[in-house]
Parts: sequence; structure tokens; C-alpha cells
Amino acid sequence: MTRRPPRLGELDPESHLRDPGRKQRYVNTLFDTVAPSYDRFTRWFSFGMDRRWKGRLARWAAEGLEVGDVVVDLACGTGDLKRAVERSSGWAVEVVGLDPSPEMLRFARMWTGAANRSTAQPPNCLIRADMLAIPLRSGSAAVVTVGYGFRNVPDLARALREAHRVLRPGGRLLSLDFFVPEGVRWRRLFLWYLRQAGRLVGRWWHGEPEAYGYIARSLDGWLTPTQFADALAHAGFAVRRVDRRLGGGVCLHEGVLHGILLPS
Repeated sequence: MTRRPPRLGELDPESHLRDPGRKQRYVNTLFDTVAPSYDRFTRWFSFGMDRRWKGRLARWAAEGLEVGDVVVDLACGTGDLKRAVERSSGWAVEVVGLDPSPEMLRFARMWTGAANRSTAQPPNCLIRADMLAIPLRSGSAAVVTVGYGFRNVPDLARALREAHRVLRPGGRLLSLDFFVPEGVRWRRLFLWYLRQAGRLVGRWWHGEPEAYGYIARSLDGWLTPTQFADALAHAGFAVRRVDRRLGGGVCLHEGVLHGILLPS
């Protein structure tokens, strides 16, 4: 008899998120659960700002790209950042989306197929894979984009090494993510909002408070924007731009590949 996949409510978030070996299982189950409403939630939860943040990151990505260049969108989810990069580049580049969640990829294929039919463009690639083992050739990408992805990986250093590996010399890594604000008072208020609003919407839409309460939980032990910039530098990237939003609770980073990886 085929064993059914676990439901989110059946997994203990504390034990899974403390254990790097089990974290990916929890994250995959979480995103399989929220996939049908993920785009609607991110727009509502950010008061529409998510679309602007991703649009800005996509415009950064499109800078300097040439026809035929490859862009890799890690943790692509439902593909909204992938499609934004395609639009910003004038559909002149190949955007490869990777995500470990089959449900997220199912919606990404649905929306990407509709967009491609409307623009008469060929479908770009969507692959089930995670950020710790990217199934692409070394030095094959001009740009790597990541929207809300690095915070969820079990091993940040390894994920950065993989992004470094697939980029060609001078390639760029662009990230949009939640971070721990550096100001103590704002940090407390920001985390309180994420925790309370996320759990409320998770219970309302999915009957699972952790479906979106996870956002605040994922920031436990996560980095400030400055610490993430330091991690990029340690991974061999020259940090070119840092764009803080919401008092540092959300931040865009751009790193340019310029050197070798430093030892861990």
C-alpha cells in the first residue's frame, strides 16, 4: 500500500526546524499545503508590496543580460519572480525555475503555460530540485535569483556554494527575503505582526495556523541584512547593492561573483 505524504499538522515544527536533516521535509510539506493560495497570500499579507519588491529584483536581474543568457530562479515557487524576470528581459533569456515542492511547480507550470500562450513564447524550464544540489552545469548561468528561499534551506553555506558554482565569472546573485530587523523595538513589533497575522490567516485559509505562522518561526536564528551581506562576501560575492525595506525586515541583496569560496 502506498504511504500518503504527511500533513502539515502531523509534523512538529520545533523538532523539524531544529534538525537540518528534517527541515527540508517540513518546508516541502508546508509549501505543498499553501501552494493554491500562495500568490494571493503574499499580495494580501504584504499589502501589495511583494509585487513591487519582486519587480525591482527582476529589473536588477535584467540589467546587462544578452539574448540567450541563462537565468536560474531558485526556490521558484509558483513562478511569479521567474515570470517577472522574463518580462523585464523582454523574453530574450532562458529562465530556469527550480523548486522542491511538486505542488508549487504544478501551479508554476499552469501560470507559465498561460503566460507563454498569451505572448507566443516557448515554455521555459521548470525542474523539481532543491538549492543544495542544483542539476545544472558549473558556470552556466549569468544570473541566479532567489525569492524568499535562502531562509528556508537547511544549510545556507552549501546553498551559497551551489549558487556560486552555477554562475559564470562576473555572474550575479540576487536575493529577496525576510530578515531579522536590527533595531530591537521594530524587531519585536515586526515579529509580533508576522506571528499573529500569519497564524490567523493560516487557520482561516487552511485550518493550519503554522501554514503562515512559519514565516515568523523561520526568523528564529536567521540573519540580519548585514549578516546576510557578510555571508555573501564569505561565499565569494562582492556585495553591490543592499535595499532595505520595512526597516530591514525585508531586504534585496545583489552580489557579483568575484572570487573563490573561503573555507567554512
